[in-house]
Amino acid sequence: MITLITVIAALYVMAFLAFRVVGLVKEKRGKPPLVILAGGGTGGHVYPLLAIYEEIAKRHPNYRFLYIGVPNKAESHIVPREGIELWYTYSIGYPGLKNPIILAKFLIILLAGSLKCAIKFTIEQPKYLVSTGGYVSAPAIVAAVVLRKVFRIRIGIFLHEQNTVPGQLNHFFGRWADIVFVSFRETMSFFPENGVFSGYPVRRRVQEMLSRSEENSAISVPHGKKVVFVFGGSQGARTINRALVDAIPYLYPYRKKIFIIHGRGLARTEEYDAVKDTEDRISRLDDEIKKELESFYYSQAYFHNIGAVYRIADLVVARSGAGTLNEIAALGKPALLIPKSGLPGDHQVINARAMKNAGAAQVLYEDVRREPDGRVVEFVDGQTLASAILRLLQDPSLLSSMAVAAKSFFRGNAAETIVDCIDYPSKARDLHKSSVKLSRLSVESLPSNDRVLKLLSINYSENPETFNPYQVFDPEDVEYFRYRAVRLLYHPKWQIRNVGVKLVGYLLHRDKVSEILRMITDRTPVSLWLRLLGGDYREVGFIRRNSIRALQIMDIFNADVEEALMIAIDDPYYEVRSEACRAVCHFSNKLAGKDKWLQKILERFNDPSFEVVCEAAKAMGYIGIDGRAVEALLQFAMHPLWQVRYAALLGILRLLERRVICPCDGLVERLGSFILTSTDFVPHFRLKETYRQIVSLCGTTCDE
Repeated sequence: MITLITVIAALYVMAFLAFRVVGLVKEKRGKPPLVILAGGGTGGHVYPLLAIYEEIAKRHPNYRFLYIGVPNKAESHIVPREGIELWYTYSIGYPGLKNPIILAKFLIILLAGSLKCAIKFTIEQPKYLVSTGGYVSAPAIVAAVVLRKVFRIRIGIFLHEQNTVPGQLNHFFGRWADIVFVSFRETMSFFPENGVFSGYPVRRRVQEMLSRSEENSAISVPHGKKVVFVFGGSQGARTINRALVDAIPYLYPYRKKIFIIHGRGLARTEEYDAVKDTEDRISRLDDEIKKELESFYYSQAYFHNIGAVYRIADLVVARSGAGTLNEIAALGKPALLIPKSGLPGDHQVINARAMKNAGAAQVLYEDVRREPDGRVVEFVDGQTLASAILRLLQDPSLLSSMAVAAKSFFRGNAAETIVDCIDYPSKARDLHKSSVKLSRLSVESLPSNDRVLKLLSINYSENPETFNPYQVFDPEDVEYFRYRAVRLLYHPKWQIRNVGVKLVGYLLHRDKVSEILRMITDRTPVSLWLRLLGGDYREVGFIRRNSIRALQIMDIFNADVEEALMIAIDDPYYEVRSEACRAVCHFSNKLAGKDKWLQKILERFNDPSFEVVCEAAKAMGYIGIDGRAVEALLQFAMHPLWQVRYAALLGILRLLERRVICPCDGLVERLGSFILTSTDFVPHFRLKETYRQIVSLCGTTCDE
């Protein structure tokens, strides 16, 4: 390790010396200033950087530009078309700390890429670097920071953050940048010392597209048809691609009124090939639909002239990354947004909600399901997507109002602001001060999952019969909380899944009952180590117990629920068995009198856990239908634990209330064998109180 550090240090010293020598030579030659552009991996990083490039090139036509990226990513397809020199380095995404081998590989590649960039910077001597983030820009930023901080070489460093929650790279290196430009004012809280609220830079050619009159010759749209442009970013989105193909059968009856333009994406990995996957899915459509598909559907892997497609679109269906939203807003296009789930801070969801609150968009959340092979995948139902598209297209006044709202959402001078700050440091200081003040304005703040859970549970406990989450939160927020709950429900960590189970129940998200039932009945064993620590199955006892509780809150019962409860009542964890008995009480109108349930409750009378025996005794009072239930409960008259005797009396009281047994002196006489005392101190002894209630129903008074 010491040798490696020595080699790296020596290389940087050599780069520094070469930098000084080459610098003196180039000063004499008077070569034009060079600007380094770094950012990529996806179009969301490339396009804002191109917008900044356009503004710099406009003001400084003599400047040279070098775009740094990695092969086979979005920049390799986009940048060469702009006439900018593209230069590749080495970089991979940050893998996290879990696997030391993969982490070591990441560090080695990052060091190699950084050294390559340092040597390039030494030779070319750039004036400054502008980066929009993405892991591909990490080597360039590392090289610039090291040359600047260690060797005191002046290279300006300017970063732009597109999303509300900064990416790891910008967040880490932002402290060493001259300025960090942000698209949203709330992002200023991450960069209080050097942040400037600039907005999101959109390419000039995209903004100018609406003023052009020429048609897009590559796409022939029949006259009079409404155009729906569907895409998932430069790499494509599997959820959106599959949902659109699944929606085609439901859109097919409207083929004479609509035309779909589909950007499938450039993704081509072992996990997902956007073009092939979409084509395979299309091949499974009915032959009748495939024959007429070209009359109302056109697809392409990528639209380099995306502005032309935007221009003819009546509705855009897309993700809600900052780039897409700002392009949509710049052109004043109504949108149906499908935010990508699971991103840091759920920033795409926050972006989409902001557009919806402004009246510029509708939001369709991803759902999650478990495939038969056990994989967990995000999806959007095709019929749901088709219904949302048709509903918007059939309401011209709504589309018009959304277009106006979208236009007002756009901050149109972001690129100019950024270049102003780069060229004039005094203006940057002034804008920083005003940005800090602006960031203190109130922004949307939604309660955490724990807070949502607390508010819902309090409301439910106050009145279970009339409980409804829509009485606690706005319908739009309930929809969003359900989306969050589903994300938790499939989380790898059981503690987080447990919160998801509770939220699904209190949010009455009945669409997820099948997953709740799977959790109750799942018997996938855990490792030997976890078993030694007290674990049993992957879905731990707390989850199984709370899943049964969720069924009761949702108040849903069918044959599958009954089967799951029958398994749960024999569960190895006593709290699950106890909750199953409580569920029997809750669903007693469906279970009363069933022999298999009466027998199962009788079995629980002999349970090794007294808590389970107590709940079983109460359950017998809810499902017993004749005197046999009383006989079973009377056996607890002299039980050593008062809690069990109390539960037995509650069961008998419930039988009387249900008129299963008749109140009579004989019953009171037999109840006389109950021990009504206890060694435990309680301020209000419920056992005696329940006994008095039974006696009262039987028409007899009881002496103290």
